[in-house]
Amino acid sequence: MDEKQLVSGLYRGLSQNIVVDEDTDIKEAGHSQKFINSFITRNVPASRQSTIEGLTEGKGKCFLSLEKVKLNRTNRKPVAKGKQKRLTSKEKKALKLFDISKEHQKYEMYIPLHQLWLEYIKEYMLTHLPKQDMKQFQAKLLKADLHGCIMTVTKSKCPTYIGQSGILLQETRNVFKIITKEDKLKTIPKANSIFTYEFCGHVVDIYGNQFKHRSSQRSARRFKTKPTIDL
Repeated sequence: MDEKQLVSGLYRGLSQNIVVDEDTDIKEAGHSQKFINSFITRNVPASRQSTIEGLTEGKGKCFLSLEKVKLNRTNRKPVAKGKQKRLTSKEKKALKLFDISKEHQKYEMYIPLHQLWLEYIKEYMLTHLPKQDMKQFQAKLLKADLHGCIMTVTKSKCPTYIGQSGILLQETRNVFKIITKEDKLKTIPKANSIFTYEFCGHVVDIYGNQFKHRSSQRSARRFKTKPTIDL
């Protein structure tokens, strides 16, 4: 490329869109304020002209943004979104959120829950059993949800608990709550007791001393093999 063609390509005339006031000469120092006011009138919205003109009247440099900016007319501070206050365990007990009323303490009401649990545990077994050996399956079985299974206390240091059987309605860290066929709600501690439930020909024993976890925490917990002393 010729040097003359390169220079002609770099230096071109100004676009016709750029308009300069005939009455304003930028080179003259005395007319600088006049040029600024004229420039603001042409390029700045009328709603912002009074504010910008007040800034340019002072001495020194002033940096302005010609983009449309949304001005905050009110000095409102953003409200920090705090964490929602949760009920404590004492407040939950005071409100009786987890209490089962006597009207609902009927065994027949929870038979559909037991049927639903049987379907759940069958699907759970078919999902995990073919892919893993029995030892790994037992570890997965410890994480299964037990609400709705028929649970029986087979051994306990307290003789009054032995033989108690019913549908599991609630599980906490330390107790099982079951409804018996006599329509009685029984609260049985996990400590010093062995519980048994059956499904699809399998019999599962639960040692309560090693099962002191909430059902929500148990699903993500890794159980370790521990020696157990038979009651």
